[in-house]
Amino acid sequence: MTKPVEKITLDDRSVSKKRIFFIALFLCIGIGAFVYAFTHLGGEEKGWQKVTIDKVVDESSYFDFTLSYEFGKTKKSVKREKNALSEAYKSLCREAYILFDRTKEYDGKGNLCTVNRHPNETVTVEPALYKAFETHAFYSTNRLLYLNALTEHVEALVSSDSDEALSEYDPYTTDSVREFFNKTAVFAMNPESVQLELCGDNRVILHVSDEYITFAKENDIANFIDFGWMKNAFICDFLADSLIEKGFRNGILTSSDGFTRNFCESTEGFSYTLVFYEDGAARNAGTMNYQGKMNFVWLHDYPVNTFDRMSRVLMLPDGNRRHTYIGRDGMPKSARHDLLVWSPGWPCANLAISAANSYISDETDLSYFLKDCGYWDMNALFFEDGMIHTSDWSVTFINTSMTVVKHPVAGAE
Repeated sequence: MTKPVEKITLDDRSVSKKRIFFIALFLCIGIGAFVYAFTHLGGEEKGWQKVTIDKVVDESSYFDFTLSYEFGKTKKSVKREKNALSEAYKSLCREAYILFDRTKEYDGKGNLCTVNRHPNETVTVEPALYKAFETHAFYSTNRLLYLNALTEHVEALVSSDSDEALSEYDPYTTDSVREFFNKTAVFAMNPESVQLELCGDNRVILHVSDEYITFAKENDIANFIDFGWMKNAFICDFLADSLIEKGFRNGILTSSDGFTRNFCESTEGFSYTLVFYEDGAARNAGTMNYQGKMNFVWLHDYPVNTFDRMSRVLMLPDGNRRHTYIGRDGMPKSARHDLLVWSPGWPCANLAISAANSYISDETDLSYFLKDCGYWDMNALFFEDGMIHTSDWSVTFINTSMTVVKHPVAGAE
């Protein structure tokens, strides 16, 4: 029997001042949307510490991520464990940057740029990139990888700082720009125009029609495929999985744009800070408590930190926004301001792709998405009219006066 909708109004009068301080602190510095009660910070003491790297090169994903780690859970000294983790993390951050770099090829490395620069040729890519392509291909009807050919143009739009620049790049303002976005999307959505073939043994062929190649040259399209807004989801998975393989199993990795992998083996509880958009600004919506390992994807169409303002979202004077979520017609769009999805089993990339079709849409009612989460072994929430709507009946919410609406999910009894 399906569970009925449950509404719970929560009171925030019992929230401690210390907890409110930490929530506000992490929100302000843009750590992402999670909060954990860090203890024994600094020095060589055991406990949670932020992992830092010295002498970081520009070609590194380090600047987009925050890694917090609980030291002292193994027989190694904290100093040895910290040094080993820092070196491993430094190397992996550079490797991740190279893999997903769309602008430059590297000797001996088959990366995203390599594939785009050699259409209709068989090329060998790095195993981690091949795995990312496999993840995307798992969702056979999804065309995000191809629609993101417009990412470079949307990023130019986001970085516009004048009315002249906006008119040059904005498809919602200029008819000729809209026509270009729409035409590009037609190519991107057609497997006969562009399709990545996975040949095994890390070999791929990016099939591109002559018509699309000509169109791309005439319109300054540099990449036929691009991970776009999903890039840090794939990088987050790559970094977390690689650290786990190297024996580092007690960390929380969060990107500046909303992707989190909690791969900590601790049985203690964790908290995730909720943020929502109201009156033209990002605001704290309270805290969600959960147990054990968990992966989060937070899709949002408004800026909450410097990364968002510079790379993802343009706020217009009339309150509208332009961002890097590209729909099937090539237009930037979002169904709501926020959508948070999470799962203990699915990595960030899978969660992001699963949520994309519903979030990057003209349809604003996402209650059907919450119901379908039961089929996909994931959960989600969004905000509406001062209420938190969620599919998860097990988590608890604190530090909020919002009403929580718990929706029935498919397959629930």
